[in-house]
Amino acid sequence: MLELEFLKKFPIFTGLSDEKINKIKSIMREIEYPGGSVIIRDGDRGEEMFILLDGDVEISKQMTIKMENYEASSKDKSLLRLSSKFHACFGEMALFEEKSERSATVSAVNKCKLAIMSSQDFSKLVDSDFEIGTIVFRNLARIISERLKRANKDILKLTTAFVLAVEK
Repeated sequence: MLELEFLKKFPIFTGLSDEKINKIKSIMREIEYPGGSVIIRDGDRGEEMFILLDGDVEISKQMTIKMENYEASSKDKSLLRLSSKFHACFGEMALFEEKSERSATVSAVNKCKLAIMSSQDFSKLVDSDFEIGTIVFRNLARIISERLKRANKDILKLTTAFVLAVEK
């Protein structure tokens, strides 16, 4: 599955030459997760990024609701579903900081095949080839920027709905 032509479809690798993608490919390993299994757990520390090669994952966040005179209840709220057909990656913040705290839970919806890249291996590669680091980090900045814009729109919608509900 880690074929060069397949990896070239992922936005994280946009602008990289075949030679550079092959260098990155050499530090990645493939792993499979059965459907229903947790890949990343919210709050855990992580040191690797995942590239979704095949399957679907669900990203969720635990919501805790505490109301007066009621016990707090916690429930996972699904935020997003990613599919391999969209050439998705997740856990990318681990490339920016050591032992990054995971901000959500990622679970396999069905059998998933992933490529894993450790931050330590990526840092070593970037130290030996600055162009890879420049291009990949620029691509990640675009990806994260798009996600932040979407999150901001969602927050605005939720805030508006909350204010309207409270005012009634």
